[in-house]
Amino acid sequence: MKAYATKLIDLTETKAGDMARQWAADVRKNHRTPSYHGLPDDKLIDQAVSFYTNFRKMFFTESPYDTAKAFFTRYAEERYRQKVPLQEALYALILMRRHIWLYAEFQATFITAVEQQQSAESLNRTILMFDYATYQITEKYQELISRDIDRKLGAIKTLRMEAPAGGKQGFKAGLMGVFLLIACILTWYYHATQGTGVIFTHLFYIPIILASIWWRKKGIPVALFLGILILMSHAIFLAGASFSDDIVRAVMFVVISFVVAQLMEGLKKVEDLYKTLAT
Repeated sequence: MKAYATKLIDLTETKAGDMARQWAADVRKNHRTPSYHGLPDDKLIDQAVSFYTNFRKMFFTESPYDTAKAFFTRYAEERYRQKVPLQEALYALILMRRHIWLYAEFQATFITAVEQQQSAESLNRTILMFDYATYQITEKYQELISRDIDRKLGAIKTLRMEAPAGGKQGFKAGLMGVFLLIACILTWYYHATQGTGVIFTHLFYIPIILASIWWRKKGIPVALFLGILILMSHAIFLAGASFSDDIVRAVMFVVISFVVAQLMEGLKKVEDLYKTLAT
């Protein structure tokens, strides 16, 4: 089989440019690879030439999985940087394999019946290599997606102050207690001594938003507490003033808390989904 495999490999190497141009023309018009339609010809051709010129090393190696991994991991990284979806990156690779055999048939590389039989054995080896490629490219895409999500959500994760064993829960509860104590003092000071409710209630959004980020829907009671606080304080210290402004503020506390909690719930589901896909 090796002589016939060598015949196929020699053809792939010597005609790499021709195969690459045919493949590039194919992916640029194929409806399954729309992300490739706008890529420059030189980048497409270089991508295919790189594969065809590395074909011999991957085909004849004694450790095909490890050898293929080095190439296809780099292939996955490059396609990911180009924002090519996983399914298109895999299908483009399938087309590369197809063009090897289409070109071999066009050149009548395997003519006799014996050669046709031996070529089937070469095909089995090629399919095995592409099976490895499918697994390795998918694995690398999952790794890159998870890394990007972790980086993009870095600020949110910092605000959430998550600890592997929940060690920061006590700290968050203590910090929230301090925020609520400060809110009580500010409410008393501005309502009882200054006779106004302007401006200071904007500071209440800090504990409201943090509570919703930390505990999601379980953080809504913080907004309820602060809303009740300003309404009770208003009734005691600002009895003669209009209630309408503070009622609006109290309602907005709860609305903002609910919206942030819903966003965090959705974000958590997305994170859990990607973690499941990455395992």
